[in-house]
Amino acid sequence: MRWISIPFLFAVILKSYRDVAEKTKPRSMATIIRLLCIFVTGLGLYYALAKIDFKNLGQAFSRLRIGWFAGGVALFGFACVIAGWRLHLMVRLTRVVVHFQATLRTVLVGHFFYTVFLGAAGGDLAKTAVYTRWFRMPLPEVLVAFSLDRLLGLAGLLVFALMGVGLASANGAFARVGATELRIPPWMLVALTAAAIAALFVVWRWRPKGNSIFVRTWNSLTESGQRLLSSPRLAGSGLLSGVIVQAALSSVFAVNLRAVASVPIHWEEIFWVFPLLFALSALPISVGGLGVRETAALGLLGMFGIPPADAVAASLLTFATGLIWMLTGAIIFAREETLQARPLELARKISVVIPTLNEAQSLPSVVEHLRKVPEVSEIIVVDGGSSDGTARLAEALGCKVLVSPASRGGQLRTGAVAATEDVILLLHADTWLPAHAGSAIVNALRDSRVVAGAFWKIFRDPPFLLKGSRWKCALRFYLGGRFAADQGIFVRRASLEKIGGIPDQPLMEEFELCRRMRKIGRLALADATVETSARRFAARGIVRTYTRMWRVTLQYYLGTPPAELKRLYEVE
Repeated sequence: MRWISIPFLFAVILKSYRDVAEKTKPRSMATIIRLLCIFVTGLGLYYALAKIDFKNLGQAFSRLRIGWFAGGVALFGFACVIAGWRLHLMVRLTRVVVHFQATLRTVLVGHFFYTVFLGAAGGDLAKTAVYTRWFRMPLPEVLVAFSLDRLLGLAGLLVFALMGVGLASANGAFARVGATELRIPPWMLVALTAAAIAALFVVWRWRPKGNSIFVRTWNSLTESGQRLLSSPRLAGSGLLSGVIVQAALSSVFAVNLRAVASVPIHWEEIFWVFPLLFALSALPISVGGLGVRETAALGLLGMFGIPPADAVAASLLTFATGLIWMLTGAIIFAREETLQARPLELARKISVVIPTLNEAQSLPSVVEHLRKVPEVSEIIVVDGGSSDGTARLAEALGCKVLVSPASRGGQLRTGAVAATEDVILLLHADTWLPAHAGSAIVNALRDSRVVAGAFWKIFRDPPFLLKGSRWKCALRFYLGGRFAADQGIFVRRASLEKIGGIPDQPLMEEFELCRRMRKIGRLALADATVETSARRFAARGIVRTYTRMWRVTLQYYLGTPPAELKRLYEVE
């Protein structure tokens, strides 16, 4: 049975790459490399399966604890999310950030290419090209961002592996299995150290001249590297993300081993093995690490008494876990290739609409911050009948002033109709924008499927109960698919016209706007943070205000008319 099954497995792998090989020139290096990887995969599988009894392997799979396997799949997804955040930090550093969902989709697509193109290097190059083409970002900066992300990932792997080795050593694992003494000549250590210092010096100081893609990439690398090193917090966040990713990926193998284990496992002794297994499987020498991972698992886990069948079964389950997320990445890639290929004129200028009612005290500072945003071309103030001179003040500040009945939705609708630019930003009269907010909007709209979005938000000088606003923004958006009005909501004019304009209602207009926008495209959180006032919480009390907001929200979902909601919200 074994001798029939092994060639069959090899044939399945070979068939999966047949089309690629047929479409590539027979003598090309790419085809040769792919065939070599297929050969290594088949050879590794042959070796691993030849070392075990198929009956024992079948028994290992028969005792599969499905809950543990599902946990491994979830852990792999968690690792992708954290890897997405690490990459997001780097694209932000090199100023080619779109929005987090776009970064996360790129990571999943990268995992697909990681398998198809046989290793991390090919996967990184492919997803770099995809990110550049989809979002029309400059290649040098994107290449640098992805390279820095990979370096942080390698650093995280090294740190986590050293932690695992230290834990195993403290528990006497190496003394029990025996250790091989590794002697490195002193001159080699000196040479390696000198080479590393020289390389860092060159990266830090060398500035080639010209405008070639190499020069632009090099200059972007040195500038971004210096910014990363000069920001301990950013570097620490990236490194911590790398460690967490490696811990999660290592736990995937550990969970799959637990799912089929037939013997007790001393985790403190063997956990260092798992990051090593993932590092070996990431080498561009096989198809998704298949064959290499199984062979290495046999030897490394066997030192600690893990039966061969259990080791191979856990390894194959780990491959299956990666395959599930690879297929997810493939689906995303196929869908995005169609969506992002649509021609799209990039947004350049923004019209800002501010509804006001007795905002003479707060309006000047809002306008002052807006004047620092280069992409803002006009500021429209729609006054609802202020008695404190807000309209006259807005005119004096250079704003275009309109008058409308006091209804926030109606005021916003009036201002949006009068706006002249293709992007409209709906802003509260007590919310401050940072100077890079305009570029954050422009970049978020590079995703052709994004029809509207908002910013992350914090309160100015918040009391304790108002801290953590960024987490609330994330939960509100990722779980509820909506934004709060004081986050600053931006929309494409064409998309707004498609849904019939801003809902003309006195309250909860942002809920309704988000609901309608989700039907025609994506929403996104732009990569900037606005500051807003906590005055309404100070006036009514934090707990009382939140309670009222939750009550009104619940009543809205139950179908209470907006006019009645406004009365409930404003009652003293």
